Amino acid sequence: MSERVRIVVPGDDPPQIAGSPQLERLESYGDVVIYEDRPEGVEAKVERAQGAQVIINSRGIVTWREEELRALPELRLITTCSIGTDMIDLAVAKELGIVVSNQPGRTAPVVAEHMFGLMFGLAKRAFYQTAEMKAGRWTRMMNIGLQGKVLGIVGTGHIGAEMARLGKSIGMEVIAWTFNPSEARGRELGVRFVELEELLQTADVVSL
Repeated sequence: MSERVRIVVPGDDPPQIAGSPQLERLESYGDVVIYEDRPEGVEAKVERAQGAQVIINSRGIVTWREEELRALPELRLITTCSIGTDMIDLAVAKELGIVVSNQPGRTAPVVAEHMFGLMFGLAKRAFYQTAEMKAGRWTRMMNIGLQGKVLGIVGTGHIGAEMARLGKSIGMEVIAWTFNPSEARGRELGVRFVELEELLQTADVVSL
C-alpha cells in the first residue's frame, strides 16, 4: 500500500479551506495540514511545508520563491486558488519538476461583478450619498445613467468576456482592444474591436 500524500495549506488566512465542505473531499486524497495564520518569513514557510508533496495556496499573499522551493525536495505540486501565479517562481518550479496549477476563469464573474459594483457606485455617487445620509443629510444631485454609454475593455480574456456580457446586459455599447483581435472573437463576445487610442478617447468607462 502506498504512503498517503502530505498536503499542506501554509496560510489559510482568512479561512477558505479550513471548515469548508471541500476539506473532507481533500482529505480523501491525503493527510491535510492547515495553518490558519500567515507564515512570517522564509523559515516559517519552509518549516510548515517540509515533507509536503502538495502545497495549496488558498491565499496569494503566500509566495514561493527560489530559496523556498529548493528547500522542499519532496514537493511535486503547488496549486493556487487564484487566476494569477505571480507569487510562485515558475522557472525554478519547472526546473525542479514541480507542477503549478491555478484556476483560470473561475473567478472571472466575481472580478467582473466587483468592477461593476465600483462603476455603479461612481456613476450613482453612492459612496458620497452614503456618507451624506450617515451625517443626516439628504442631498439632491445629478448622477450618470450607464445605459447607452460606451464601455471600453482592455483585454478580452475570461474577465474581459464577463465584463462584455454584463455591459451589454445593461444596455452599454461595448468596444474592446486586445493584442490579437479577430472577427470571430468579436462576434462571440458581441463587441467591436478598436485600436487602444480610439478606445481611450471614446469610452465613457474603461476597464483595464
